[in-house]
Amino acid sequence: MFKNRFILVIFLLLLFFTLAVIFQTQIHDILGSKELDENLRHELAMLGGEALQTRDVPVGALLVFEGEIIGRGFNTVRRDSNVAGHAEINALNDAVRKMGIDRFNQLNRKDLVLYTTFEPCEMCKGTLNHYNIHKIRYIKSKSLGHWLKVGVKEFGYELNKRHTGDEQLQDSLFLLHPDYPGRR
Repeated sequence: MFKNRFILVIFLLLLFFTLAVIFQTQIHDILGSKELDENLRHELAMLGGEALQTRDVPVGALLVFEGEIIGRGFNTVRRDSNVAGHAEINALNDAVRKMGIDRFNQLNRKDLVLYTTFEPCEMCKGTLNHYNIHKIRYIKSKSLGHWLKVGVKEFGYELNKRHTGDEQLQDSLFLLHPDYPGRR
């Protein structure tokens, strides 16, 4: 009896993750797509070409606010030996470097769009979500197989993470920060 329930639970979890991944990767088909402006397309191609010069994955990204490019990026993982050197994050960093973090944070997010040549990875999606950049436009989708692997990895991450229970360390660090809201 226990063995059958266990198998059923595993099957349902796999079915759930499969459907979630399929829905996630195909939602753009439901919403429809729009042709990319030729100037943006050219700029993205140039940025992707920059990445190729150092044998990085040829991905380019642009951060656009109210129709103006405010950040440019291309993959620099190999060039800079930086695991976070993805085009999308580099475009965001470029915009913040030019504007300053406070001014960037004040931008109206409904007028902010990230364009990229390749569908963002989980790290880039997390960064974009963290900075409330929700309008993402990409040229090439990642495969269903890719998203299935991501779902399995996420499940493994959730199973293996552990809370250490020593929250006082982080709380004391927060209290040292001059802008921390809990500081008196």
